[in-house]
Amino acid sequence: MKHLIYACGLAVLFAAFNISLFAQENQAKIDDLNKIAKLTKSKKDEDREKAYQLGKEFIKKYDKGDNDEQVKKVKEFVDSYKMSVFNKKLDENKTAEAFALGKEMLVETPDDPYLTMSLAYSGFDAFINRKDKTFAAESIAYARQTLKSFEAGKFPKSYAPLKDQTEATALMYYAIGTLETESNLDDSALNFYKAVQYDSQFKSKAYPYEVITYYYEQKYNKLAQEFVTKHGSKTAEDAAMKADQAKLEKILNNMLDAYARGIKYAEASKDAVAENWKKRFAEVYQFVNKSDTGAADFLLNQPNKPLPNPSEI
Repeated sequence: MKHLIYACGLAVLFAAFNISLFAQENQAKIDDLNKIAKLTKSKKDEDREKAYQLGKEFIKKYDKGDNDEQVKKVKEFVDSYKMSVFNKKLDENKTAEAFALGKEMLVETPDDPYLTMSLAYSGFDAFINRKDKTFAAESIAYARQTLKSFEAGKFPKSYAPLKDQTEATALMYYAIGTLETESNLDDSALNFYKAVQYDSQFKSKAYPYEVITYYYEQKYNKLAQEFVTKHGSKTAEDAAMKADQAKLEKILNNMLDAYARGIKYAEASKDAVAENWKKRFAEVYQFVNKSDTGAADFLLNQPNKPLPNPSEI
């Protein structure tokens, strides 16, 4: 992941300061300020880290809540430096360190959508690329918090490494869906459904539809068993039986829809799983329609129609 690296040069921030203003300040304060400014000019990481640590001490020592311009400028440096370190840890895949620093920063700005978005993405990335589930629960929470911020009209200044708000929103839903697949399949399917409503790179991935078909498979098996238990001994159909049968039919039709989309995108990406999905699609289609007539047209045309909401069963 590549993030924006924030400029941290304190010397530039102080360039416009009137010399007479400094002369009126306490000499110890001026000395502390000069030490920080000098260190920020260095290209050495260790010197800039020293400037950061001294900056934090400066703020504690001189921040009286009176909007002191010198304190304000040091705060700007400390905040930008901290953000640059945070982004660097993300780029280096130092997820644990990024989470530790991100949490510290969220204490100061709890509704910062850039931080919550980045942490959600980082935990998701750790799971996808390194099979590390350590941050899964927190990443889900941060993704949900990010979506709430977006809904409230609070947006980050940068979506890096994502393209824009649309892609960021889709990824938050996609991340929740991915990280919840094992723990909460119903909610996972719903979040994948939401993810593919946006025109982003995630809409044409096969995985969301794989999870949604799995959700329908599990839902059908459960309700089919319940149907037998509930209605198996009846000699005639009644209203309750017809309603339950209609629900089973809807699940099967939605399952076929999801399989059709999954096959389309799996074939587009040359994923070998497409052949297995085709076999399963053919079995379900034959079961539902008592024939394979129209199966090819269904596979071709169904993905162009609106995707059914899996929560509306």
